Amino acid sequence: MSATQPSDPNAAPAAAPSFPFRVQERVRWEDVDLVGIARYSAYTRFFDVAEAELWRAAGTGALDVIERFALWLPRKLLEVEFHAPARFDDLLELRAGIAGIGRSSLTLLVEVWSADGATKHATVRVVVVAVDAASMTARPIPDELRAQVAPYVMRAEADGAAA
Repeated sequence: MSATQPSDPNAAPAAAPSFPFRVQERVRWEDVDLVGIARYSAYTRFFDVAEAELWRAAGTGALDVIERFALWLPRKLLEVEFHAPARFDDLLELRAGIAGIGRSSLTLLVEVWSADGATKHATVRVVVVAVDAASMTARPIPDELRAQVAPYVMRAEADGAAA
């Protein structure tokens, strides 16, 4: 995500994000290389699972957004930071939330953890933009959609308990 800066011993600890949504997913055969370690591309699949399930929990989905609002949400930015390898058949916990909502964009954040919470494997940040389905021009995110996803907007926890 960003380069690590030297820590200031007098600074307050950074607030940890509180992830309002969690889902489990297993590292599958198609996710791994010949030695059983999850390939880089597997993390986009893990993100897709977390995103789809978060939308489903919010009572909507990609097809519903298209049908109800005539709106597409294509990716503008995908950023993955790798922390530790995941291996074939590992059970993962995907911690997800909406890190920010702009006028016509949403930032989704997913952390990929081992199911026991001992190992953080990756952090995925994706920015999607709202565009008109017919013209592909930017559109504001409808208030109704904002209300639906509001329970999944992330908040910072000062005590760092979310990790």
